[in-house]
Amino acid sequence: MSEAIRPTLEEIELAKQLQAEHEERRPRTSKEARKVIRGIYADWQAGKGTKKAAEDLLSYVEEVSKSADVTNEDRGEVRALWTWKSQPEGADREIPHRYLAQACGQTRGYQVLEDSPAGQQLDGYWLGEKIVRDTLVQSYNMKSQAIGDTVGKIWDDVSARYIEAAEGKVFVFAAEVGENSVLGGTELPRAMANEHVRREGLEFPIEFPHQAHLPTDMHELLAHPATRAELRREHYDLAKSTPEQFAAKLAAIEVPEHLKQAHTEAVARLSAAKDYSELTAPPVEPTGAGIAPREPAQAEPAKAEPQQPGPKQPELQEPAPSQPETKEPEPKQPAPTPPGPAQPEPKQPPLGHSFIHGGRVPTRMVVPPRPRPVASTHGAINPVIEAAPKSPGVEQ
Repeated sequence: MSEAIRPTLEEIELAKQLQAEHEERRPRTSKEARKVIRGIYADWQAGKGTKKAAEDLLSYVEEVSKSADVTNEDRGEVRALWTWKSQPEGADREIPHRYLAQACGQTRGYQVLEDSPAGQQLDGYWLGEKIVRDTLVQSYNMKSQAIGDTVGKIWDDVSARYIEAAEGKVFVFAAEVGENSVLGGTELPRAMANEHVRREGLEFPIEFPHQAHLPTDMHELLAHPATRAELRREHYDLAKSTPEQFAAKLAAIEVPEHLKQAHTEAVARLSAAKDYSELTAPPVEPTGAGIAPREPAQAEPAKAEPQQPGPKQPELQEPAPSQPETKEPEPKQPAPTPPGPAQPEPKQPPLGHSFIHGGRVPTRMVVPPRPRPVASTHGAINPVIEAAPKSPGVEQ
């Protein structure tokens, strides 16, 4: 988010105060509306905020939007734009972004259109309020269509001049931007066309909300200022777009170098999905039939434990396949001893180890348990490598 830090708790409270004060000034009755209109006539007669005289009331208001100053001399270069509302972190309710922008304008010195001389004057005419428009029609014989056209034109003209005057950063107070909003339709395109701003000069103090129907790993890409400058809520709206349509809109947005891989992957995933639910569905667990049995790891031979007295168990030894049996000479037995207490019969040494040149054959040996056979890659049980004569017909 770089320079565009989020509003503080103090600024959030100030925004709530500014909203309350603005609501208190809003005209709600015909009497209050007539008072507002008399003020417009007084300004017209005095030529306030215009460079030339106007023929009628509505022409005068249009002249104000084209002539009045759009810059506060006591504030800095950073300008603020806004749209809609959100509930910032720490706020107890939603707050219109207009008042958050104005609060930060007061505390940080941002330029805000509604706080400029032109913005304050036009905002005080309340031509956007129905009660004021109705009073102009009923009491001053004006055409409703003419009033409506004037309202749209004056704010478009003054907004264009306000953005044209930007010479540095522009902070956009918006969580999401709609295609049909003033911000999305005209202000952001104008800011990006301003050579002193461009897309690189746009920052967003309000965080982009997480979209439950989109993968969480797309959030960083969508929340980047370069993406948000061109992204519109309708592009990814569940009711107004498909993943394929969103992919086409996202593909047209140029992103910084460090986000290009994520951008390419996001476009590919969106293009391949027929419905948004496919993007957030949990992965399918493989069934038992589709899982290949894992080959058991070969365990280390257990340490030999001392033999306990008891009946001797015959030891079986599997002959190697295709090998003739070789009978080993049996070891000599010790001479018989006089009768005495029964002793356990000593364990016979395994074949292949009893004939050792120059070695003394022990009369009692402890043999470790035979390791558990492990299946080799060829499917034959061969736990011990044994020296055996080569079978006929096998090449070296």
